[in-house]
Amino acid sequence: MRASSLPGSILTTAIAAAFALPPPLARAELVSTEQLVSDYGVQADREKVRAFLSRADAQREMKAMGVAPETAKQRVDALTDAEVTNLAGKIDTVPAAGRLSTTELILIVLIAILVAILI
Repeated sequence: MRASSLPGSILTTAIAAAFALPPPLARAELVSTEQLVSDYGVQADREKVRAFLSRADAQREMKAMGVAPETAKQRVDALTDAEVTNLAGKIDTVPAAGRLSTTELILIVLIAILVAILI
């Protein structure tokens, strides 16, 4: 009779131990609409800068300045959200024809390079 009560006592002990242990903590927070919109906006700005760097004329200018286009794209990923937003804003100021002056292009590439060096 003792052998048949052993599995029952093990089961009872296991259940008691499970209830004695503290439950895992769960954490939930409310996320504001502004935060969600901001996160989406930064992602869109980052894609805008990547698209700009993928353009043939931008890559040609980067190569002329000795900057590898792949390196510039990696540096865009290292930019902070504020830096990406600032840089994307400069891209938005490009004339309607879509042509950048050499000064504007150099400014955008230099900002990306300087930020990457500082990181």
